[in-house]
Amino acid sequence: MLPEELPELINLYLKGTCTPAQKEEVEKWYEEHQFTELEFYSQDEVLIANSAQRSLTILKRKILSAQPERIRSIRLFYIAAAVMLLLLSVGLMVYNNFNTSSGNYYVNDIAPGKNKAVLKLADGSSIVLDNAANGNLVTRSGIRITKTKDGQLVFSANAASGQKIAPSNGHTNTITTPRGGQYQVELPDGTVVWLNAASSLQFPESFQASQQRRVTLSGEAYFQVARDTKRPFIVHTDEQDVKVLGTHFNINSYQEETAVKTTLLEGSVELSFSKQHLVLKPGEQAVCKGEDLQIHAVDTEDAIAWKNGKLKFSNENIRELMRRIARWYDVEVVYEGNMTNKDFSGSVSRYENVSKILDVLESTNTVHFKVEGRRITVMP
Repeated sequence: MLPEELPELINLYLKGTCTPAQKEEVEKWYEEHQFTELEFYSQDEVLIANSAQRSLTILKRKILSAQPERIRSIRLFYIAAAVMLLLLSVGLMVYNNFNTSSGNYYVNDIAPGKNKAVLKLADGSSIVLDNAANGNLVTRSGIRITKTKDGQLVFSANAASGQKIAPSNGHTNTITTPRGGQYQVELPDGTVVWLNAASSLQFPESFQASQQRRVTLSGEAYFQVARDTKRPFIVHTDEQDVKVLGTHFNINSYQEETAVKTTLLEGSVELSFSKQHLVLKPGEQAVCKGEDLQIHAVDTEDAIAWKNGKLKFSNENIRELMRRIARWYDVEVVYEGNMTNKDFSGSVSRYENVSKILDVLESTNTVHFKVEGRRITVMP
């Protein structure tokens, strides 16, 4: 779709007279632009990016609103024009900055991560999930393990076999994602877990006859916990325990990061850290750093952007940002010279090649890169 076609297409969309193909095109455009196309900004550019974001939010409300068609049509043209003007303004600024930048040297490009993981069963056997065929993988203790066509691992009761689900008796499975990998797993109780790169989750073969549903996490994961008032769900990490009955939350507990961050989206969680106990409310994030524990109100979308296919950063320095890139693209990062103390904010698709991210970062004229093999050198 060309930019000049956008106002007319959205006009038809609001009138309800567009074709199914045009409707799909408008909705696809919105999904691709809701975080804005030109994604990384230095602090000096954040206000412009935020303006574009606000205009896109307005556009969404107009698309979904039930205002009379004539009013919607008149307003839409100006809203769409404002959105395009803001996006083009940011684009021109970044393009000009990029053209004046120097020092980028890419011997090769690096593809993003994908669905990759290894499942280690309680009997010691392992299944490489990215190589395994879709369908039933194995049945153990009355639990059937299935790989779906969309790359999800599902643990479910195997009713067809007539075999009773046995208590786990301390037997555990472990699913591990490498650097450059991610995976989604549905546990035997119906809880769904999204594992980020370089993470692992250990869990019982079944929760049958257990008074609690206890799992152990290393790395980062988003949990959508199935409600069970009789058996709380507990996520254990090296630094803390998070106890819930049924809720949605994200835990970032990478060892190389300076803090463990637990972000609550829905429901409530009880967090135990050192000798402290507290309850989080939706929209809050607990930050555990050393012996210090702080609670902040946050934009929860930032915490789970990785799960939704985005690399999103908010006021992060280059070293914090590059640690994320290193995990997702499975690269080594080295530094030469004195690094900028400027913070970066923005968002880009998680499924772009690494050169896209590096090019936009370079457009700020504060940092430059060399890519050789799987090594990225960061330079001032």
